[in-house]
Parts: sequence; C-alpha cells; structure tokens
Amino acid sequence: MRLEGKRALVTGSSQGIGEAIARLYAKEGASVAVSHRQGPGHKDTVVESIVGGGGRAFAAHCDVSDPGSVKTMYDEVERELGGLDILVNAAGLSDGAIWGAAVRDITLDMWRRVFAVDAFGTFICTQGALRLMEHGSVINVASTPAISGDTEGLVYGSAKGAVISMTRMLAKTLAPDIRVNCMAFGSFDTVWLSWLSKDEADAYRKAIPAGRFGKPADAANLALFLASDESSFMTGQVVVLDGGEVLR
Repeated sequence: MRLEGKRALVTGSSQGIGEAIARLYAKEGASVAVSHRQGPGHKDTVVESIVGGGGRAFAAHCDVSDPGSVKTMYDEVERELGGLDILVNAAGLSDGAIWGAAVRDITLDMWRRVFAVDAFGTFICTQGALRLMEHGSVINVASTPAISGDTEGLVYGSAKGAVISMTRMLAKTLAPDIRVNCMAFGSFDTVWLSWLSKDEADAYRKAIPAGRFGKPADAANLALFLASDESSFMTGQVVVLDGGEVLR
C-alpha cells in the first residue's frame, strides 16, 4: 500500500495507460479521481470496477483543453477529496490521421487540436492543481519521438516536446514542495497500434530490443514509483520507458 492516504487525479483514465495507472493507484491505497471526457451513453466502468473491488474512486469528467471544464473538475476533486497529492496528466488526443499525415498535408487545425489537449491541457491541469496541492507529485506524459525524432507523428512529437520543456521549467518553479517529472513512452500496445498495418507494426516491434511493445501495466508501475515517497529526491526528470527503442 505505497500510496495509502494519498489523493490522486489521473486525467485520460477511461482506457489504456491512464486506466492502468488509476487502477494501480487505487490498489496501492490511494483515493483516485478518474478523469476523462464523457461521451454519449458513457458508463464509468473504471470507477465501478475499482469501487467494486474495494478501492476508493470517483468520476471527475473533464475536457482538459477547456479551462472552465478543468475548474469544474477541481471543484469536484476538492469536494470529494479535500485536497490533492498526485496529479498524472495522461490525457491525450488520439487521431491516426494526424499521426500519419505527410508534412505537406499537415494543417494549422491539426496543430491546434493536438496542442490544445497534450500541451495546453497538461499546463491547465497542473495550474489548476496548485490550489489543492501543498506538497506532492505531478507526473506528465511525453513520448520518445520528442527526444529522438521520427518520420511520423510530427505534430504529436512537437506537442510532447513542449511537455518535456514544461516539466523541467515547472520542476524548478514549484520546488521544493511539488515535484514534477515526465514519463516518455516508446511504442506501447495502445490504440496507437490500430493506426498501423501489420507490416508497420512488425517493423516497430523488431526495432525494440526488449522484443515486445510496452504494456499499460509497465507505464503504471513507473507512474507508481514517481508518485511514491521512493522518488522523493527526484524532480525535473524525463524517464524513458521504451524497451531500449531509442538506442537504435
């Protein structure tokens, strides 16, 4: 129970990596605000599952690109939890067409859409957390193309590059009371894989020295370490989790 008594908010936690982090945090004793956009006919299955298993969680629906929606989310977090110890900015825009767009086909609207969620959303949520977080840990999410470059995902890599810079700036600005670190993921088995053909997916897999794609559970384990007291001397760091992929 490494997070017993802690209060956590995980954005983008209805599926994939965000969901895995929310579930592990609850398993480790935290009270978790599961935050994501609410779609038509949506059911809060992650919250229902956590609570059904004896954990503590509630739904805090939010569009992280909308400052008004973020404020409402934090009002709910304050009512339910009374404060905040951990923030994970896992929300991101998923759009295969933007990921695979050729440079000549990329539009300003694509830049605005991705940055609104991945970069601006990360800042808005971090800024909003400050009134509830006296001491704690902020964990951002980036990706290895922002570090090593790639032939695809120009807009996404650029947005995640902004997140990396933001992490380092905020770490110094908010120290010593609030730690800010970033997880930079390589190729993970998430919705991203559905954007690739079988041959493309095989090529990505063969380029990973570990021999497999990352799993949401791998990301959750790292997020647990960064949220726990075990990483109390760690801030401003970008931790790469990619099975050795950027070594190629």
